[in-house]
Amino acid sequence: MAIPKEDLYVSRVTVPGTIPEHNPIENIRSFAAEEDDILFGRAVMSGTLAETQVKTFGSASGKFKGVAAYSTEADDLDGSSYNDHDAVAVIDQGLVMVFAEEVIALGDSVRIRHTTSGTKIKGSFCKTAVPGETALLSGAEYRTAGASGTAVKLYLDPPFTITADV
Repeated sequence: MAIPKEDLYVSRVTVPGTIPEHNPIENIRSFAAEEDDILFGRAVMSGTLAETQVKTFGSASGKFKGVAAYSTEADDLDGSSYNDHDAVAVIDQGLVMVFAEEVIALGDSVRIRHTTSGTKIKGSFCKTAVPGETALLSGAEYRTAGASGTAVKLYLDPPFTITADV
């Protein structure tokens, strides 16, 4: 029997919020969306009701919950986002594709944008420290390199700590 070509079935384009490869420790939790426009592949934090709600990461002192997963059940599938009161799938352990707002290389530090600035929106992942706009996320590492505005593999390994860039 012939062995199939290695990349025959995995040559699809990966999008933010998808799981690029299955891992035995992959962990997905479900929360209620506290706000509109929680984009797939972006960082989320605890909402007002920390045990049941999430919102887009938007505070240097916020509690990181994970990454909003891609879901065909989201109200705004065309906009690649969850709306208020949607059930949000949150990946908090394992591999997930995230939106990188700048060029990423293996070994770069993982940062989350918590303040929108121009075309760079909160919840996106980056490497460059911008005082008052980004925070360092420990407990995560980039597993692939990527161009600005593309999806890159991020490995999440809790516990997480957030350190504001000042």
